[in-house]
Amino acid sequence: MELEEKIKEAENALRLAADLSAHYYNKPLIICYSGGKDSDVMLDIARQCLNPSQFEVLNSHTTVDAPETVYYIRDKFKELEQNGIKTEIRKPKYKGEPTSMWRLIENKRMPPTRLVRYCCQVLKETTTPNRIVAVGVRESESAGRKGRDTFALRAKRKEDRVDRGLQHTYAMFRLDQIEGAYECQFIQGLKKNKDAIVNPIYKFTEADVWDYIRIKGIKVNPLYSKGYKRVGCIGCPMAGAKGQIKEFNDYPVYKKTT
Repeated sequence: MELEEKIKEAENALRLAADLSAHYYNKPLIICYSGGKDSDVMLDIARQCLNPSQFEVLNSHTTVDAPETVYYIRDKFKELEQNGIKTEIRKPKYKGEPTSMWRLIENKRMPPTRLVRYCCQVLKETTTPNRIVAVGVRESESAGRKGRDTFALRAKRKEDRVDRGLQHTYAMFRLDQIEGAYECQFIQGLKKNKDAIVNPIYKFTEADVWDYIRIKGIKVNPLYSKGYKRVGCIGCPMAGAKGQIKEFNDYPVYKKTT
């Protein structure tokens, strides 16, 4: 599939997601923004195909982002607000109380690992309850992300996360056709205002992302020019041993407090 076709599919997914969000939740679609390249591509596509009133941009502050990422997000949100797009940087909570990665480690009595990633669940996945959110997940990023669909309900159990509802067919339907013609589990979930996810750039490869950035002339997080291949929490176990060593060498204060 050519990049141009993938962009059109992403636009179709975002348009439908925005319509579904307005119809079932009476609220705009949430674009989750991390400050990484995938978020920048997804956000740019949303800005091309949606009106500012149809979506809002949310950053879930993890408390362990690199300073460059924090400042980059602030500058990006300032520019979005100036163009009439609502933004929010949401601080994390745990059991109803403000928290941070450091407090979570104390509460869990262990740092997160590749197998026990409680951090993502608390710092990111609980910040958008009862809404439809667009995320920059891509199939080619990891084996664990293969097999997902463009649209899905967020479930507690891994085996419940994939919903075959609108896959390969969402672009064929208008909102006024869905309820009567395609009454799937996904739509049932929306009627109950469950957490729902859309992955508009799911089929984009790493090369696709960088090609889009180059073609559109998009400014990206300065960490990429400093040798970083991914932009995320400092010390994230998913970065691998080499990635963690580089991150802790560049940001020794984070290592001391972990």
